Amino acid sequence: MLPAPPGNRAGWPWSVESVPPGRSESVAWPRITIVTPSFRQAPFLEECLRSVLLQNYPNLEYIVNDGGSADGSVEIIGRYSPFLAHWQSQRDAGQGDAINQGFDRATGEILGWLNSDDLLLPGALFAVARVFLHGRADVVYGDALNASEDGRTLQYWQGYWILPSFLQFGGVISSHAVYWRRSVHVPIWADLSCNIDGELWQRLVPGHRVKYLPLPLGVCRHHADTKSNSESWRGKWLRDDELIWKRHGRPTESRVFRKWFSTSQRAFKWASWRLNRANKRSVIAACQWTDQKWKGPKP
Repeated sequence: MLPAPPGNRAGWPWSVESVPPGRSESVAWPRITIVTPSFRQAPFLEECLRSVLLQNYPNLEYIVNDGGSADGSVEIIGRYSPFLAHWQSQRDAGQGDAINQGFDRATGEILGWLNSDDLLLPGALFAVARVFLHGRADVVYGDALNASEDGRTLQYWQGYWILPSFLQFGGVISSHAVYWRRSVHVPIWADLSCNIDGELWQRLVPGHRVKYLPLPLGVCRHHADTKSNSESWRGKWLRDDELIWKRHGRPTESRVFRKWFSTSQRAFKWASWRLNRANKRSVIAACQWTDQKWKGPKP
């Protein structure tokens, strides 16, 4: 049994946990390895850990690599250590290096990572595993939620229609809502500071079978220190851009292609919004959150 949640925290992932699907004990669920890189994210870390462990997924390998935090993160990880396959707290070369170290230890057939200020949604791992079990896919990605720092404001984020040529624009796959087979895995480019996921998809996705799962799988939290929000990270984003462009080429300036991209995405999102709507709503309802405000429409 996991440690009791602190204070009066309620809802997912505090007082709520995922309920395994019926007859799940008779299914040979593939092993899923989740790696969480962490550095000075104590305010969000416990929520992240619980969201993975309370999936109640029977074949989970969870690895947590902390970069030597001195903000209470080690104490939080220590409380959950009996439920982790491996954890460490030591200096590393950054987020990409921490994730690579985790994947080097991985024994799972299916891989994914979850940043320590993000969280999974109820039933995410069972939903992903079913797609890998019953569909021919190397990469499975889904929808997500964006959340404010306090978690009170939510926005539904729909996945994009993925073609290899679309990956040059970045932001079309959420790292907290994508999983892939170990057989197609490639290491993260650890020289990058920020856009490690956008660059990874440009090498991981092309040539492989990609499946879209119209279901929210994770939550991305936006806060003052988020790399995508903080002005202090701007220079590192620009450096990453230069490195990525040198390796993969600059994004196309073709107006025709960009128009095709935006038009096709609007059509795809319009059609996919209606897919699996009952299950989308069921996932959100299962969180049992109260007093949440929505920015934009709910599914």
